[in-house]
Amino acid sequence: MPPASGPIKYIKFSELDSTQSWAHANPDSWNPQGWTAITAGTQRQGRGSGSTTWHDVAGASLLLTLVSPPLSWSASWVFVRHAQASLATAEWLESRGFSVQLKWPNDLYLNGLKLGGFLTEAYWHGGTCARWFLGIGINVTQAPEGCAHLEGMPLEGMAEAVSAHLVDALGGPIPEATLNRYAQQLLGWQRECGFTDAATGEAFRATPRFVSPDGRLGIQLPSGALRWVGHKEVIWTDWGGLEGRR
Repeated sequence: MPPASGPIKYIKFSELDSTQSWAHANPDSWNPQGWTAITAGTQRQGRGSGSTTWHDVAGASLLLTLVSPPLSWSASWVFVRHAQASLATAEWLESRGFSVQLKWPNDLYLNGLKLGGFLTEAYWHGGTCARWFLGIGINVTQAPEGCAHLEGMPLEGMAEAVSAHLVDALGGPIPEATLNRYAQQLLGWQRECGFTDAATGEAFRATPRFVSPDGRLGIQLPSGALRWVGHKEVIWTDWGGLEGRR
């Protein structure tokens, strides 16, 4: 995808139900040829993946949805773009002194506690992604109980800095090593972890070994067999000795 033409269009609210829902409902407000960044000071009905919700402390979080310019991304690479955006966000935070990790497929962790998350959605035209929506929620100056926040990080100007960094990262070809770098950033990577099968309730142990371009996780069982799982098919119960909330 070529770089966006013109500056990022920023649309800011003090309060919304959801930046992601507002983005979908207001296509006339999108930047026609460039990226659009929608932010809010708080969300009444923040969205997570699937049917989950996202809760924030009002005025203390980065709540951001980026809407892409018109695209023609192959469907087979949309998860890789998700991984690229997650990795770029983590590396931006690391450059500011925060040792964050990613939890497959869409969470951000700090010191074993949930710091934030990502929600990616798309509009499709045939077999290609025509518009892409990247939702990000990060606890910055405060966090809900049991979650992490970015101690000492000012919230002011963060939306603009993160948006510019992501647009720059996403504006060119996907770097060849993106999935490998994303995998190396994951909690529990190459460690024997505990899982529960979401359908059967069976508890088992396995070691995350691979991430496929469509976002499935390849986990190796103690027998040596490889099992591929999708999001919500398994529940992570421990990360191989690493503590934290799941």
